[in-house]
Amino acid sequence: MAEKKSTVDTWKKKKWYDVFSDSTFDEKKIAETITSNQKNLIGRIVKKGLNELTGNIRDSSFEVSFKINKITGARADTMIAKFESKPSSLRRMIRRQKSKIEPVFYATTKDGTKLKLKVLAITGTKYATPLRAEARKAIVGFFTDELKEKTTKECWQDIVFQNISERCKSKLVKLGYVNKVLVAKATVV
Repeated sequence: MAEKKSTVDTWKKKKWYDVFSDSTFDEKKIAETITSNQKNLIGRIVKKGLNELTGNIRDSSFEVSFKINKITGARADTMIAKFESKPSSLRRMIRRQKSKIEPVFYATTKDGTKLKLKVLAITGTKYATPLRAEARKAIVGFFTDELKEKTTKECWQDIVFQNISERCKSKLVKLGYVNKVLVAKATVV
């Protein structure tokens, strides 16, 4: 006769942890997660819509990814790892007879954090090729100069709430009519 094996229920060994956002969003509770080993939580990614964090429905076209970096007791603290715009919202902005300028570049903050940025600028009229190149150069120069003078927390605050984009738009007006400037994607490298 075959012997009966005893099985161990691994679910009972797991613990629940509350995941909190970083100080940019006032350390709100954003999720709960479960694990049997605390070490497995470090580096785990939690995605949230920006409208869930701010309570503003206008922010529903953006998504923020948080990376768990510290665990204390049953609390998991995070830092912002990625900020991006949903592709469907970007598609709705682009129209005929407009130019889309999309530079992708790296910028370093005051405290040494390297960010990869994708900025989207939509013009009011069609730009000629030399003018698009000049606008791209102006965008990259403005963002790298602005971000190198700020800490990582200040940079994320400017990027997430699009404050830096508005300042950039006012600089680009010298080249011609600019409809919209926004950070489409920002990632910590």
